[in-house]
Amino acid sequence: MGSVRGGSVAAQADTWSPDLLQTLLRDPSAASDERWRRWCAHLLHADLIGPVELHEWWDVIIEFDPVLSAYTNKPVATPDNTVVVAGSGKEHFKTFNVSTAAAILAAAAGVPVVKGVSQSVSAVSGAADILDVLGIRPVDHPAAITEALDRHGIACTAYANFCPRYAARYDGVFEKLTPASFFMPVAALCVRAGGYVLGLAHRDVMLAAAALRRIRPDIATGVVASTELTPGEMIDEHSDVGVARIAHLTDGVIISEVRRRSAPAEAWRTAVAHRPTHGGNAALVAAAVTSCNDTPVARLVELNAALVVTASRAGVDLDEATDQVREARRSGRATRLLTTLTHLQ
Repeated sequence: MGSVRGGSVAAQADTWSPDLLQTLLRDPSAASDERWRRWCAHLLHADLIGPVELHEWWDVIIEFDPVLSAYTNKPVATPDNTVVVAGSGKEHFKTFNVSTAAAILAAAAGVPVVKGVSQSVSAVSGAADILDVLGIRPVDHPAAITEALDRHGIACTAYANFCPRYAARYDGVFEKLTPASFFMPVAALCVRAGGYVLGLAHRDVMLAAAALRRIRPDIATGVVASTELTPGEMIDEHSDVGVARIAHLTDGVIISEVRRRSAPAEAWRTAVAHRPTHGGNAALVAAAVTSCNDTPVARLVELNAALVVTASRAGVDLDEATDQVREARRSGRATRLLTTLTHLQ
C-alpha cells in the first residue's frame, strides 16, 4: 500500500498515507490531535497496516526528527549481546511495571540491558516514575549508555533523548495503541544492540516483529510478546495464564508461538495489578527482584526477564533462561544490583 498523493484529507483518512502523517506531525493543534487519534484507530481496526506501512511510518518520523535520523545513521555503541527492552503500555488490564523489574533481573543474570523509560501515559506510573521513587537515575544523554553498561550492566534512558521532536509531538496524544506502538520505542532507542524484547498489548506480535526486522535489519534476535488474559483483554507481557503469544526473530527468521493456559484467577489479578500510587508500584518492582519467595509477582517478572536472556544468548530456551534469572533473584545478585543502582545519586 503506497502513499496517497493529492486528494482530500478526508480521503487520505480512509487509508495509510505518509503525506497525511507528515501533515499531522507538523500540526500540533487540538483538531489535528483528534484527527490523528481517529485515523490511527481506523488503520488498526480496518487492518490497513502491515510491515511495509510501518516501515514507511518510521521513515516519516526520521524525516520529521533530525536527532532520531542522526542516531539511526550512527547508533550508540554497546556490547554485541545487549538487549533493548520496552513495552507498548496501553493495556486493557493494567499490570505493575513488569518490564522495569524484568530489565533489572535480566541484568543481574548477566545480560547487558538498555531499558527505555517514560512518564506514565495510560496508567498511574510509568517506568520513569518508578525509577524516581527507587532513586535510580536514568542516563541523561545517550552517549552515557555505553559507560553505564560497562559499569552496571544496565542503562535506563528516556526514549525522548533519541527523538525529542517526535516525542514532544506524540507524547500525551494517545491513550490507546497506535501503529507506532508496534515499533516504538524499541526502534527509537538507536543503540547497536544484538537483540530486543518488546511487550505489545495486541495479538499481532508477528506484525511487530516483521516491522522491526525491516526497520532494524542489523538486530539479529528479538522477541515480541503479549498475553490475552480473557478474550479482548490484553497485557504487554508474557504470562503463564491466558493465551500467551510470542514472535521470535532469529537470524532473520520469525517464528510464532502460542501457549494457551487457564484464565487468570482473581488472586493473580490482585497480586500483579497496577497500584494507585508510584510508591506502591515501585515497591512491587523492588519486591519482584529481591524477594526469595516465588510469588505471582516474582513469577511474572521471571518469565519476562527470561525472554531478555533468550534474546541475548543463542541456544538458551525459555525454561533454561527462567532458571538463570531465578538464580539471580534467589542468590541475592538482583538485590545487590538494585542496591547499587539506587545509591548512584
